[in-house]
Formats: sequence, structure tokens, C-alpha cells
Amino acid sequence: MSLEIDFDLRVEGEALADPFLDRYELELMFEGARQSIGAGLKRKFADVVCAEHGEAPHFTISGVYDNAIEEMDIQYHVDTCCQRFLLRVMQILNQRA
Repeated sequence: MSLEIDFDLRVEGEALADPFLDRYELELMFEGARQSIGAGLKRKFADVVCAEHGEAPHFTISGVYDNAIEEMDIQYHVDTCCQRFLLRVMQILNQRA
């Protein structure tokens, strides 16, 4: 099985009268996040599979851009076949470079 990365990026809240980012710029920001985060995960996990089960990790990246405060919060959710592999994935995820 190969690495899976899903993205759930969305906007919440009412836009300010003069927002920093318009709808088009928000979509560009979301696309940039998809490309950047996706490339980083692919670089780190392209050949990583569970030694016991042969399964690859599955990442779900959730992001919410809050119009009211003009900030984006991103969270990673990782699914693996077993606890031991989850610990290995988290160790790799937390390594720099």
C-alpha cells in the first residue's frame, strides 16, 4: 500500500470589511499549503511502511482559515495499522529536514 495524504482545508467566519486575503488569494494559500505539506510528507514517507504489516501511513491534514482573526490553524491526523508503526511515524514526522 502507498502513502495517502488527504486535505480538508476550509474557511470559517464572516469576512472582514477589508480582508487581508480575498477568495482567490485564500485558494492560492490553500493550494500552496497542499503542495508544500504534501511534498514534505512524500519526501519523508515515500518508502516508509510498517515492518510487520507492510502498510503505509495515511495522513489527513485539516486546516481552518478564520476570517475574523485572519489566521489559519493546521492539524495533522495520522492513521496507521498498529501502535508500534504510529510511534515510528511520529518519530519520523518530528525529525527536522
